[in-house]
Amino acid sequence: MYFVNWQRDVSVQERAGIKVVVKHSKPSRGFHEYILLCTYVLISLLLGHPSAPPRAGDIIRNEGAQMRDTLARLGVPTPALISMSQDELVEEYVEEGDLYRALASGSAALLANKAGRLTAILHNAGLAFADNKAQNFLVRDGSLLRTDLAFIQENKSTFARSMDVGSFLASVMDLPGYPAIEREFYNGYREQAGRRFPYLSLVIRNLLSLGFSSDGKTALRNMMLNSSRLVG
Repeated sequence: MYFVNWQRDVSVQERAGIKVVVKHSKPSRGFHEYILLCTYVLISLLLGHPSAPPRAGDIIRNEGAQMRDTLARLGVPTPALISMSQDELVEEYVEEGDLYRALASGSAALLANKAGRLTAILHNAGLAFADNKAQNFLVRDGSLLRTDLAFIQENKSTFARSMDVGSFLASVMDLPGYPAIEREFYNGYREQAGRRFPYLSLVIRNLLSLGFSSDGKTALRNMMLNSSRLVG
């Protein structure tokens, strides 16, 4: 499994004359979300930092207008919400695609700096993304938008912040340009947050890389880099 969307079938369609992204819930969505939430708790227990997962009742609400307005006030842009129901979410289509694809195609690692800044903005507000893969950032004219908001929660714990940093780094660990991406993500995060990565970040990065990476050899090589200076 490599970056499969467990919760939804995602397609690009044309509705009312405009191109949109349609995310339709799979029949197994509830079960898959349960697995993801249990995994979150299990990792927190293994690392000695028990942490409650995002609340199940918030998962759908987080995709709605209220959360998007909150993020906009903080300075975290999101795609425009066209419509939302229990089973379907429709967002504006962002032509340039997601950040992982941009970085994999050789785009400037400076985009990772912006992802680090957006992550730090959320942490400074006492919130965490929980699922902070590079695929959840969309690229538009050199800027980033954040999509897939379901697992956002009010949580400023070391574990929650480390999960955000670790999940981002794990999602790009299989890219040859990882060292520059890591550096820029760190620089953006530190400049915005005023501190280094929370100290569990690299441990979580290494754990998640086992499931995230499509190129195990490149991921292992990047994992061996000395990144200890980034945490504190």
